[in-house]
Amino acid sequence: MSSFVFDEEDIVRFLSYVDKLPNGCWFWTGARSRGSGNKKWYGSFGVKGKVVRAHRFSAEALGGKGPLPKGGHRDHTCVFSLCVNPAHIEYVSHIENQERKLTRKQNDQPGVDTPSVGGVAGRPPGYLYEYDEDIGREYGPLEPASESGE
Repeated sequence: MSSFVFDEEDIVRFLSYVDKLPNGCWFWTGARSRGSGNKKWYGSFGVKGKVVRAHRFSAEALGGKGPLPKGGHRDHTCVFSLCVNPAHIEYVSHIENQERKLTRKQNDQPGVDTPSVGGVAGRPPGYLYEYDEDIGREYGPLEPASESGE
């Protein structure tokens, strides 16, 4: 059971803001916010007069994960804060979340608001990227570059 009320119309509207990337991430194209003290962008979604984080809506409404247990965190296993794929969102304890952050930092894979798709700094060789002017970041492989580099 979800911690907020939603219906099929909300799900259809939510999915209209999702761009499914080839790497499996669901890029949130709707409203974004950082929240207090946050450096990364997260999606925001209005449902029945209440604004919730887009990844929270996805985990509860689409992933069937239910409300977050007290003291828990929603971890993006893809390390992409604007991803709303419920399969990429895992409920973990505060301690587990901090350990994962430290491990990612030590492995030069900090949490980002651009997709983690492999390659150097999250960018696979031979791919073109689209630029999102709203957040000033590149995201998502659009198509492989040809052998000739054209």
